[in-house]
Amino acid sequence: MVLLIDPTDIAQIKLTPREVIEAVESAYRQDGLGKAEETPRFEIKIKGKHLPHIAPGTTSVGQGMAYLEESKVFIISHAFHFDSHKYINQILDPETGEIKAIIKRTRGAFGTKPGEINSGMLRTGAAAAIGAKYMANKDIEAVGIIGTGRIGRGSLACLEEAISFDKVYTHSGRRKDESFTEFMSNHTDAEIIALDNVREVVEKSNLIVTGTYADKAIVKGKWVKEGTHISGMGADGPKKTEMDPETFRRASRIVIDSEKCLSIGELTAALDTGAINRDSIQGRIGHVIAEKITGRDNPEDITVFESDGTHIQSGAVVNLIYEKVKEKGLGREVDASDFFINP
Repeated sequence: MVLLIDPTDIAQIKLTPREVIEAVESAYRQDGLGKAEETPRFEIKIKGKHLPHIAPGTTSVGQGMAYLEESKVFIISHAFHFDSHKYINQILDPETGEIKAIIKRTRGAFGTKPGEINSGMLRTGAAAAIGAKYMANKDIEAVGIIGTGRIGRGSLACLEEAISFDKVYTHSGRRKDESFTEFMSNHTDAEIIALDNVREVVEKSNLIVTGTYADKAIVKGKWVKEGTHISGMGADGPKKTEMDPETFRRASRIVIDSEKCLSIGELTAALDTGAINRDSIQGRIGHVIAEKITGRDNPEDITVFESDGTHIQSGAVVNLIYEKVKEKGLGREVDASDFFINP
């Protein structure tokens, strides 16, 4: 039997930021210990080939796989980015090959802002928070959120669970955004202040999350204070750039989530200009969590966690959805023996 899970089932469960952080952190740790595998993101762009990955105006189909040895999870994922987003995940038993569940998830149209914080936002937000947890200084004067859409909202909700702070400065990357303040006031006790430009956010913050569609650097290294940590979440493809090469040159520690990050526009620019070299990238976030490398050596260090988004990260969250749906007796079981690989 295969459990079919659709968006109506997912709407009846609740994922907390803490639960998602724990799931993603476990997946990263397994990667750091050599107990996780994934395929790179395979994507065919049908329209918008000159545009950044999943930016408004793109149409694409993607695919990937992930295996988490300790969690006993194997997942095949399909992504469809047209006017809206659809995701199909197959969860397989890694020992028998039987399909346990098929999950359909959806997301709103490009450029729309969500009315709630959903699993996809928490997936990315958890990564930003984990980067901060392991690489930022313990005393955070202020958090800076650059990009006030899905990534910014999910990241602030997860940061609230991972670290302590009292003040948040924000900018959309293009304009001052007061709506972010109104929305996120229900998800954090910190004071949220919308500023007029990105530079102000960078100069006032010592923990920064970037989550925009930018294809040209909007964060300048000369603005970054000593001791700052940056979780770079928005640049996830060759055409995307949020930070300039100087930001990476000034960083004492650069950590990535997967080797795919080496093709990200901003990292490529930093490498091509000689601002950094391959040895400047000390390892993956999983290596930090598994204590194979340190996330920070000195309080005055500038640290960067560059995330492209991984299938092991997605697999951990999808499996959490599956377990919660199953626990509540939701979904629809079907006999799929004539179609799938099950006996």
